[in-house]
Amino acid sequence: MLKGIFLKTLSTLAFTAMALGVRAAAPTVPVAEIVFYRSLVALAVLLAWLAASGALSGAWRTTRPLGHLGRGLSGVAGMFCNFTALALLPLADATAYFYAYPIFVTLIAGLALRERVQASRWLAVAIGFVGVVVMLSEHLGFGAGFDGNMRYGAGVALIGALCAALSIVQTRRLAQLETTGAIVFYFTCSCVFFGALTLAAAPVFPALGSAYVAPDARAWIGLAGAGVAGGAAQILATSSYRYADASLLAAFDYLAMVWALLASLAIDGEAPSRAVLLGAAAIAAAGLLALRSSRKTPERA
Repeated sequence: MLKGIFLKTLSTLAFTAMALGVRAAAPTVPVAEIVFYRSLVALAVLLAWLAASGALSGAWRTTRPLGHLGRGLSGVAGMFCNFTALALLPLADATAYFYAYPIFVTLIAGLALRERVQASRWLAVAIGFVGVVVMLSEHLGFGAGFDGNMRYGAGVALIGALCAALSIVQTRRLAQLETTGAIVFYFTCSCVFFGALTLAAAPVFPALGSAYVAPDARAWIGLAGAGVAGGAAQILATSSYRYADASLLAAFDYLAMVWALLASLAIDGEAPSRAVLLGAAAIAAAGLLALRSSRKTPERA
């Protein structure tokens, strides 16, 4: 169990390192290009891990190609939104908004999938929603921190959290029939493909973003770091579930908020506002309440 917690904690650190790499490249490199290079480097890391673990030969075997496509589309959309938010918001703010995704997972499971959701989970959704509203208040013209770019970044971050929730729900479906190696492999390949496709189409469709930009030295370091850290984070998170229950490890996801706060203070000198801290605390409390509820609810056959 302790090994699983340790690996999960390392994965949250790696995801924070990935976010820092994205922020280093974001000022000069289009989001689609960041998605492409981050995913390409992560794919190399993943293939090396699969080869070392003897699982490379079975990584592309699947009986659910459309399921992987659906997961890839939602996951790539979430990545685009997350990276855009990282370019527009302080690291701690963007991380806090992203971790609203458990709220959306509960809503999707209860409304779209018609899963039975206990009252305590709906309470968790309500608390989490209040937390999001508190964080949004300063970006919607109600507080002194009102700013157009930050308002846009907050909205994009929440859309990214919704896309991440859709991806998680689809991953749950795939996990019933597919191996972990195949799920991660096809997702990473989807990110490479759609990142390259968006980047290639940008000159024809400017709404998709800027065309290719030759990265400078700082951007290359950020892109490489984001790819290595992102690939390592996926491997560490996947490996952690071999040693501890998913319900236990889910609580440690919120450590990412702590690392993001510390990184913002140490590197950017940015301290989150009181509204963001209060909202993030409410979201974390909501997630832990939902976790406690899920551990008390027996699985249905």
